[in-house]
Amino acid sequence: MVSYQYVLFCLIFSLVCSLELPACFKNLRGQVDDCYCRISDVDRTHSDSFENLAELLKRDYFRFYKVNLDKPCEFWEDRGVCTRSTCALKTCTEAEVPSGLAENTNKSTIPTCEEERELSKINNFISDDRIAALQNLEKQESDNINFCVQEDEDSEKAEFYDLLQNPESYTGYSGEPSWRIWRSIYQENCFKPKKDSLFLDLTHKSINYMCKEKRVFFRAVSGLHSSISIHLAAKYPVQDFFGQKWGPNLAEFTRRFLPESTAGEGPHWLKNLYFVYLVEMRAITKALPLWKRWDFHTGKPEEDIKTKENTISIVEGLLSCPDTFDEEQLFKGPAAEEILNEFLVHFRNISQIMDCVTCDKCRLWGKIQIRGLGTALKILFSGGKPENLNLERGEVVTLFNAFNQLSHSLHYVKVFKDQMDYKEEAGPAEESDRKQENLFNTFTRGEL
Repeated sequence: MVSYQYVLFCLIFSLVCSLELPACFKNLRGQVDDCYCRISDVDRTHSDSFENLAELLKRDYFRFYKVNLDKPCEFWEDRGVCTRSTCALKTCTEAEVPSGLAENTNKSTIPTCEEERELSKINNFISDDRIAALQNLEKQESDNINFCVQEDEDSEKAEFYDLLQNPESYTGYSGEPSWRIWRSIYQENCFKPKKDSLFLDLTHKSINYMCKEKRVFFRAVSGLHSSISIHLAAKYPVQDFFGQKWGPNLAEFTRRFLPESTAGEGPHWLKNLYFVYLVEMRAITKALPLWKRWDFHTGKPEEDIKTKENTISIVEGLLSCPDTFDEEQLFKGPAAEEILNEFLVHFRNISQIMDCVTCDKCRLWGKIQIRGLGTALKILFSGGKPENLNLERGEVVTLFNAFNQLSHSLHYVKVFKDQMDYKEEAGPAEESDRKQENLFNTFTRGEL
């Protein structure tokens, strides 16, 4: 005889199984691919850190970034120029830039060690101890792996940009110029399955025919692409009775991620967002000893101390997420050096492709997010202790801003999911409009 408890269990189990997420989000459950962390753990950690991280990035050390956006495109001649007003950027005046940043824009702010001070002295005799110190410094340099082509921030053409005044948003940059960038990234610089495999295109199935290092490369690039697409859909020009404002565009989001419009890949692209979020989170937490030594110098002592305290507090909070990304599993075995060199060449190419982006705002944020991801990879795969890494200020700024962009993308995913839930309720027109307005207000309050 079947017990009533068993019948009740079967009914509840059937009910749970029948609850379907909207098609875009159907893969946002279970374990993150090529990681040991579950989606629910990421969501919990993100929820705890989102607002504090967004506040940290408003501080002067992180909001002002110096970059040369006038570097030539190395891959094709006709880069072109975007004439849309939405592509334009506002540069900083000299008075707007904190004095400490203007004086020392891109040098490592780690206090110089005793050995380095000794080596800086002029002395015709080089002792054995000083030779050993010099060799140690050379080893530290060789242990630092640069995944991006270094930025020439000391160039006369480099300018400061206030990232709060120039947020990533929809610009209308599309068509052939945009497609050429992404084609060059995916077709020419992402790894492909072997020709004798069942698949030649990059899909969520075909990448399983590649080694983990090559899967990691694709998932990171795909997750970053998803984040950029989400930001464009989340900060979209929305017209209402009072004029134009910026807000979430559900149609644009679903166009980019619905299975029907992406050959079934959209939901997997969204899951890759979680992957690259974990990669950058792992790098930031691994470098905690470095942040404890770092001098977040802007020339404003009280703010600099507060910036350091907040940074350390946020990073320590991120440690609560269990089993994020295990970099120790990569680049092992007899082919490790060859694969790492290929990885470096491909990623450095992508960092240079950002100079070919026509839209100024897209180029700025593309360079920030690629350099941020490259800095994360540098932290994860360079030899030696994290606190001995030789990072430039620009690398630290882009790492945290890139991570903040991913954090906002996860926030926007929740916004769009709520918007879909409201749409499915299909209440009266007045009630639907009221819910949409409440959702828009909630979105804008939580944005930056």
